[in-house]
Amino acid sequence: MKSIFSVNHIKSLILVASSTFILSGLFSANAFAGVCPRNTSLDLNSSASCTDYILNSALTTVTIQNAGVIGASVNGYAINSSTPGTTISTLTNTGTIGGGGAYDAIYAGGTIGVLTNSGSIVGVGAYGIENYGRIDSILNSGLISGGSGADGIYLGSPGSIGTITNSGSILGGNVGIKFYANIDAITNTGTISGNNYGIYNGGAVLAILNNGQGGTATHTSNGNALTYYGASPQNYNIIINSTSHYGQLINYSSSGSMAFGISALSTKGSGVLGNYSTVLNGITSANLGYGSATTSGTQTSNGYTYTLNETASGSNIWDLSLLSAPPLPVTGPSTVNTQASLTNTVQPLQGTVTVLNTTLANSFSYDCTEFGANNICVSAGGRNTAVSAANGLNNTSALLIAAYRPHPNYRIGAYADQNLSVNNAGSTVNLGNNTPLVGLFGAWNQRLGGTGAEVKVSAAYGQKNATVTRSVVGTGATASEAGNGSAPINSQGAQVTAKYGFGIVENVIVSPYVGVRYTQNNMNGYTEAASSTVTAPLTYSALNTNATTALAGVGAQYKFIPQATAFASVGVETDTNTSNGTYSATGITGLTPINFNANPVKTRPTAMLGASYDVEKNQRLGITGIYRQEPYQAVQTTTVMATYTVGF
Repeated sequence: MKSIFSVNHIKSLILVASSTFILSGLFSANAFAGVCPRNTSLDLNSSASCTDYILNSALTTVTIQNAGVIGASVNGYAINSSTPGTTISTLTNTGTIGGGGAYDAIYAGGTIGVLTNSGSIVGVGAYGIENYGRIDSILNSGLISGGSGADGIYLGSPGSIGTITNSGSILGGNVGIKFYANIDAITNTGTISGNNYGIYNGGAVLAILNNGQGGTATHTSNGNALTYYGASPQNYNIIINSTSHYGQLINYSSSGSMAFGISALSTKGSGVLGNYSTVLNGITSANLGYGSATTSGTQTSNGYTYTLNETASGSNIWDLSLLSAPPLPVTGPSTVNTQASLTNTVQPLQGTVTVLNTTLANSFSYDCTEFGANNICVSAGGRNTAVSAANGLNNTSALLIAAYRPHPNYRIGAYADQNLSVNNAGSTVNLGNNTPLVGLFGAWNQRLGGTGAEVKVSAAYGQKNATVTRSVVGTGATASEAGNGSAPINSQGAQVTAKYGFGIVENVIVSPYVGVRYTQNNMNGYTEAASSTVTAPLTYSALNTNATTALAGVGAQYKFIPQATAFASVGVETDTNTSNGTYSATGITGLTPINFNANPVKTRPTAMLGASYDVEKNQRLGITGIYRQEPYQAVQTTTVMATYTVGF
């Protein structure tokens, strides 16, 4: 038998791979920095090299990481752990390991845990790997090769290998893999080949063989199929990648019972349905357990339905008809993960709506009452509002309030509240600082000084742009995407309050109050931007919330010195009519709307505390703190304002 790879071909590959290789002994002893250390862990970087790594003490446990070159003297093993009881816990090779003369690249008599190779393990005149001990697993995506008359991997008795997983090349001048002791499983999606056979069973047990090596050619000894000699594997699973790339097995001198199946590693979906020629060659119907039948009948394996049919009675060549396959795995963001990302967006968006709504409600308390000879009042200052349980959300604004008093008993005014900054530790919702909140107010008071009746009406409107970025939920192909989009949020409302001030004792006024307020916050619908990372952008419906709220409470003020006054109030708010809105999106099948406030707090406390100081006549410095329980569970806001008022 001839392989597509010859020993000379292997030698050519080696010579191309490294100038340190020589044909007479693979390596020149002078090409290396020195002899590898004995009985210690070995870590060679990409430029390091050494010769003759030997473990000669029982119970020695080491690790090997090679990205350089581990070679041999003119005649010798590159790695030798021949003493029973020695242990290499992990051997990871991304470089080159090569034996010299008629010696293996790796000779193992003890235990190797996981041997991972993405580089080259080459025995020019001997085996790539020779094992008489225990190797738990071999993971090969590179090259493992043996020289003329030798094998890529040789397993002698006593010895054992747990699993061999090959997506690279395992080549031999004789056989790719030869074994005389048991192997639990071989999974081959690459190439296993030799001048004689790909795999040679010398009388042991191979429990499972999963194979994707093959094609559609009519198979002879020079074909692409995996060639195998000896007792058949107990379980053989074909790996199907496509109708032109699938596993094929030629079994010489087959014997024993072999169960046939479709590997779970196969491609899914209707695209693989059809007929596959010569998937088995050299296997009798008795081997397969069909007696003298030339067909398997309809069978199922790992979700695939198939029939296996002999091309002619006694031909020992079998074709496969694949009748059904599991559906293709979900690609793109799944409904479940996307729905979870929407749910995760609700709380940050609640915080943003909260800071806008509380700014609107608090603005109805803005006033200017320090008038001069021209009955004009101007107040300037700043405000900071913080939202609890919302990733540190707070915003800072500048205030400008002005009023005119055409009559001692009433005043009219206007105000502007302009965002300077919005801080939020999260990145889900970012609020812009574009247009200010603007408002108007008018008040009538029975008498000056705070006693008697007063009625005040306020109205305000504001618009801020919000940018929303969904969080990523899940991993892999079904993870939700970090979709991003922007939309304006409009806030508007009005409030009417009435209070009556009682002079209780000198310099103390107590003022019960009642009122009603209407507020609404509307976020426009929008569509996320598509990009290389957002392949399924969502389209959102408008989000609208509104509330009609009854107000009641009592306030008090105390002029504790002629120039300074302290004031406070406590109250309760009760929503009499609300619409809490729904947060909904389309773009992925199965998404459901989310109630924006499923468990609203309808009755809520409020409190205010502050003080003012008359710096000079018609000039007043004031500071005010406001606490509010918000309509969302466990969400409160605190606002601090400082103003300087001048009467003209």
